[in-house]
Amino acid sequence: MSTLGLDDPDSLIEMRRRHLAIALRMQKLACIALAELEAKVVSGQKLDMSAADARTLLDAGAKLERDATGKKEPDDDGAPKATKPN
Repeated sequence: MSTLGLDDPDSLIEMRRRHLAIALRMQKLACIALAELEAKVVSGQKLDMSAADARTLLDAGAKLERDATGKKEPDDDGAPKATKPN
């Protein structure tokens, strides 16, 4: 029994396309917000960011960098996670 067409390959493809479109729009908005924050820094304006907001931004930037460079996420002690040899 199919639930909302989620077992249908065409439905999955359409869902992935929708999610990709949404993700790209979210990234565009995030880039605009980042540019606005950078402009505030340059002009000496207050950012109105909490420590949690700054940490979230830092974590997201670090994750994006690791993903883009193919690096592994570090363990809690800061050392890269060990991977099994092939």
